[in-house]
Amino acid sequence: MAKKARLIDATKCMGCKGCQVACKQWNQLPAVQTEFVGSYENPADMDPNTWGRVKFNEYENGDSINWYMNYFSCMHCTDAGCLNICPVDAIVRMENGAVRIDQETCIACGACRGACPFEIPRISDAAYKCTFCADRQAQNMAPACASACPTGAITFGDRDDMLAAAEARVSALQDRGKTNAQVYGKDELDGLMVIYVLADSPDKYGLPVDPQVSFSAYLWKLAMRPVRTVATVGLAVGALSSWFTLRKAEVEKEKEEAKL
Repeated sequence: MAKKARLIDATKCMGCKGCQVACKQWNQLPAVQTEFVGSYENPADMDPNTWGRVKFNEYENGDSINWYMNYFSCMHCTDAGCLNICPVDAIVRMENGAVRIDQETCIACGACRGACPFEIPRISDAAYKCTFCADRQAQNMAPACASACPTGAITFGDRDDMLAAAEARVSALQDRGKTNAQVYGKDELDGLMVIYVLADSPDKYGLPVDPQVSFSAYLWKLAMRPVRTVATVGLAVGALSSWFTLRKAEVEKEKEEAKL
């Protein structure tokens, strides 16, 4: 299967948040209570129930303001720090290049977020992030965010095709005087499954200029491999203990009912 990619042309983004809402709706993620904190970004950050959001970045340019907006979620990196560091192998790579978290295996240790250069996974009872709409792709449908975008700022297809489209778009922008226009995601972390067309440097969009996975992430996984067995045993003991507690309560309830 060819690797898939989401192409985000930030020069076409108008900040409508249709992508953000579509992600919520398709994945049946509950709403989050928010309040205005001085920015159009809403919510102010991602959480276990918000897997993607539109970033609003503004910079003064003389007497005017330049807006740099883009949809931000998991990048599905080829060199994925989250996958490299997970001590229980709850994070796997799919054939299409997507990085997926198995919430049933995840122990919510949070190591994945610490190892991610983009600080993507959010932790509660497990780690959560963009799934690349694996269920939609299985039905030959584009991710919800791409399907909802009204300006064509988000498109989806084979990675090679998306990369070629990104490079052609950047060339056209440069010909029109956007000398700082560039492709982001072609080579970063050995290639991202989310490719951006940017009008300026990545930091203007809140993206790391040179994302890197710390070497300590690889050392951590080697050191934590023995923990996998311990964690598995611990989870099994915990589950068994919970079952005994529940069964004891059921027995007591049965005895009380028998007395009636």
